[in-house]
Amino acid sequence: MYTNRWMTVREDEIERLDGSRGIYGVVDKSDFAVVIPAENGGFHLVEEYRYPIGRRTWNFPQGSYPDRRTGGAPED
Repeated sequence: MYTNRWMTVREDEIERLDGSRGIYGVVDKSDFAVVIPAENGGFHLVEEYRYPIGRRTWNFPQGSYPDRRTGGAPED
């Protein structure tokens, strides 16, 4: 259905227990890492705008290896 450097979205055709058919949306994403930076008994956060909820939130920094289609390892 859709793919970019960070994820692939697909729709699987399914058959429910009652025999009716439907689709099931699946998001495939690469492994990721969350960093929890601690200092002086506290933690550092980053402020980010979150489009789906339409506001800014505070989060621990995180990331992924974005272009999994080209091979290689995150350590490269």
